[in-house]
Amino acid sequence: MAWLGFVTWITIYWCVFLAVTTGRIGWGLLCGWLIPIFAMAVSFEAGMQVNGLMFLICLLMFFACRKGLSEIRGWNIKQRKRHPVLFWSLFFFGFLMMFYSVAQAQIQGYFLNIQGWGSENMPMLRLAVTLVPLLFLNHAYTSQIYTGIDRLRLKQRELILLESRCFIAHETGAEKIARQGYYLEGINNGITYHFQLTKRTFHMLKKEKTLKLQIQTGLFGGIYITELDNPEFFKRVRRMDRKAAKRGMALFLLAAAFGIWLFWFY
Repeated sequence: MAWLGFVTWITIYWCVFLAVTTGRIGWGLLCGWLIPIFAMAVSFEAGMQVNGLMFLICLLMFFACRKGLSEIRGWNIKQRKRHPVLFWSLFFFGFLMMFYSVAQAQIQGYFLNIQGWGSENMPMLRLAVTLVPLLFLNHAYTSQIYTGIDRLRLKQRELILLESRCFIAHETGAEKIARQGYYLEGINNGITYHFQLTKRTFHMLKKEKTLKLQIQTGLFGGIYITELDNPEFFKRVRRMDRKAAKRGMALFLLAAAFGIWLFWFY
């Protein structure tokens, strides 16, 4: 159990580090599927029951959501086809999995049982306090799984963008507001293409006026940038990569030391 907790803790650190370095909050949200496993490992004592189903659910949902985030340097999901029945079916299924995992973690004693599971009178207000944030969080997870399904079948093609520009703004288009992201827009055959970028990709492409991109079109029409082959692009972020590597290694050592203390000496 100590090794399970340690690996989970390091994975949580990895997700948070990616969220900071890429500028994608979705990586940080992935920790939500790891927290029940981490709580189980921390709280486990001799005689406690291990909920294997909860563990499998959290692990499988973590990898399903990760599929919608990994190996993507830029993405355009605004123009892909909408399949509301599929999306809301995934939303309902994901919510059931999340609700079961959280409830079981509380019933088994891994979390504080603030809902009062097992008591005769469970306050509905306390239940609502749990359900509301889970609904919002599950919407983000459903979007990630939906993107993962979109990427199950990809068609690769070349896209040349003229008059391209990179900018920082909110997803609504406002350039002076909180929760800003990194964006790229350019024109091809009279059509304006918009991409949301990771922080690293933004710094790679921000000086370019004409871009030749290898893109992949998904099953539902989502467009994804997964490859950037120009060596000049990587030179522009070399200094940033070195800083991130140094900070990441230092923080990793601290996280690893804390994990060793928590699971083997605490």
